[in-house]
Amino acid sequence: MVKIWCSISSHGYGHAAQLIPILNELGRAVSDLEVILRTTVPQSFFEHKLQIKWDLQEAQQDIGCLQQGPLEIDVEGTWNAHRQFHQNWDEEVRKEAEAIKASRADLVIANISHLGIAAGSQAGCSTVAVASLSWDQILFNLGSNRMAWQEKVLLEIQEAYAQASHLIRLYPGIDMPAFHSSTMIGPSSLTFPTNIVDIRSVLPVRSTDRIVVVAFGGIPFEYLPIERLEYLEGFHFILSGVQVPLSFARISSWEGLGIPFLDVFRQADIVMTKPGYSTMVTAIKYQIPLVYVCRENFIEEANLAAYARKYGRACELSRKDFDAGEWGEALNKVLQMPHPHLVPPPDGAREAVDILKSFLRK
Repeated sequence: MVKIWCSISSHGYGHAAQLIPILNELGRAVSDLEVILRTTVPQSFFEHKLQIKWDLQEAQQDIGCLQQGPLEIDVEGTWNAHRQFHQNWDEEVRKEAEAIKASRADLVIANISHLGIAAGSQAGCSTVAVASLSWDQILFNLGSNRMAWQEKVLLEIQEAYAQASHLIRLYPGIDMPAFHSSTMIGPSSLTFPTNIVDIRSVLPVRSTDRIVVVAFGGIPFEYLPIERLEYLEGFHFILSGVQVPLSFARISSWEGLGIPFLDVFRQADIVMTKPGYSTMVTAIKYQIPLVYVCRENFIEEANLAAYARKYGRACELSRKDFDAGEWGEALNKVLQMPHPHLVPPPDGAREAVDILKSFLRK
């Protein structure tokens, strides 16, 4: 048996979504593979997606960013949570390293937990990071005039990343200079199922209505202007984590459909989202138009927005118009955009597997 220890950030679902295609491809290339998922991402997210033998161990692996809804980073809360997480840093690394040793793991994969990398290194395992971003780079851009304890947190994250055997950097990822060795590969995107439930058969929609899936990465909204959406003719909106009044005809709750999210995503005429890695690269792969709403201080977003505009039909909706429910102009605009001439780069899962297998041999 080959055993992989996966240390996965739980800042939204995107980090797990990046790993799933790579782990599935690894399962096709390596016989008798078992994966330990070390994360607080819920088990339900991996079901029907991860096609190998896996076991989930609920354990916090890092902080990421604390958010007030999917579009607002709580900067002060994020820094304070990191301070708490690093309060007994050496002891936490030691305990995680002991757990890795006890599992008899052959390889540690981290996306993009610095705890998993530091612990894997201490446990004597080859440790490979797989990611499009790193938390030191995200934190570096959150606030200025940092205090000494904040500099210490940044340094401990960077020192942990420096212990990785290698970084598999997912295109279109940001620069991650804390890693000493890296390889850029193609995107990592989810693959849609071939047999899907026709969502139009269960929705109160006309044949001419365009289905808009509102997908912001698993972080619930504190507010959505659903009353305004009810008046946008020609569209039907599918929301997640929002109570939708039964009297509304143009809005449905995904949870009420009883259909896997990937089935719903696949049949979207438009996806409304923030620039999040998995949502955007998967939509571009399947030529689904994107309308996106940016955060102000998450540095990965510029790369993702540029990628979406280069290889797909994508336009930005301002935060002001999003909050006001003024979505109609952007939705109609993206539908009228011509299809791009450029083809997006092929998925990098096989490239990733070749690299991971080389470390398994070591």
